[in-house]
Amino acid sequence: MQTIGRREFVKLPSIADVLVEAKIDTGAFRSAVHCLSCREIEHNEQLILEAIFDLGTGEQIVKHFTEYHQRVVRSSFGESEVRFCVKLAIQIGRKKILSQVTLTDRSDMRYQILIGRKTLYKKYKVDVAALHLKTKK
Repeated sequence: MQTIGRREFVKLPSIADVLVEAKIDTGAFRSAVHCLSCREIEHNEQLILEAIFDLGTGEQIVKHFTEYHQRVVRSSFGESEVRFCVKLAIQIGRKKILSQVTLTDRSDMRYQILIGRKTLYKKYKVDVAALHLKTKK
């Protein structure tokens, strides 16, 4: 099992080939990714999810997902919110993990990506005193 720090630079290869600083949050069950907006649209008589990302590059990236669902997510403040959930590859160092992530507007948060316990389970242990053990920017 590899050790990572409480913050790591990660990539979302299917969205953009850029490093984004993520918060490793063992208190969160699921991972979350910043999304400017997401909505269901009809394409070829099928509903798909259209999501618009900005991962700090200054350009908006539009992605479409055919496999997705909605789930209720409860914040640490006890508030519930319905979010879209998709499978994304998350690259931490050289290792890629396919993980279910929720899409939400994290523009008021310090980190655009939050990595939760479900993504980390049996793959990494977290050294909370360390930063950026896998990738230096």
